[in-house]
Amino acid sequence: MSEFLNQLDAPELEAMGIHGWPYGYSDQVRFHELDPLNHVNNASYLSWFENIRVRYLQDYGLSSYGSRDDDPQVVVRQQTADYLAPMFKDERYVVTARTRLLKPSSLIMDYAVHSGGAVRATCSAVLVSLEQDGKARRPHKDAAIKRILARDGAERA
Repeated sequence: MSEFLNQLDAPELEAMGIHGWPYGYSDQVRFHELDPLNHVNNASYLSWFENIRVRYLQDYGLSSYGSRDDDPQVVVRQQTADYLAPMFKDERYVVTARTRLLKPSSLIMDYAVHSGGAVRATCSAVLVSLEQDGKARRPHKDAAIKRILARDGAERA
């Protein structure tokens, strides 16, 4: 298996010195993710957070993202990122995700980018699960709730 875009679980993350995160993947910075200052563009971090969010929601059973007609629309209502230190071309990193707070039809997720033994960026997002009409809220599936509580240790509201 490739060392890039390789899904990592809690024991694998712990072995890498990344504690408290149940879900992640490894990758490396690519040239197209750089800005004119030759470090990772802020928008690239948001793409990384979106990529792990979609994989997480699929793996945890919250949404299949279009492969089923009865899927909820899981949308980002609010997102806040904090850029802590620059990253550069070919730098290897791990992006992690977890649910911090679980409500009946919404949740708060946290993300982080780890590289060189340090956290380089963090993000928090409020996600809402909606019916296909994009208006009415849809409660999370019981199986997904159980996975989130067991894997992430999320607080339940």
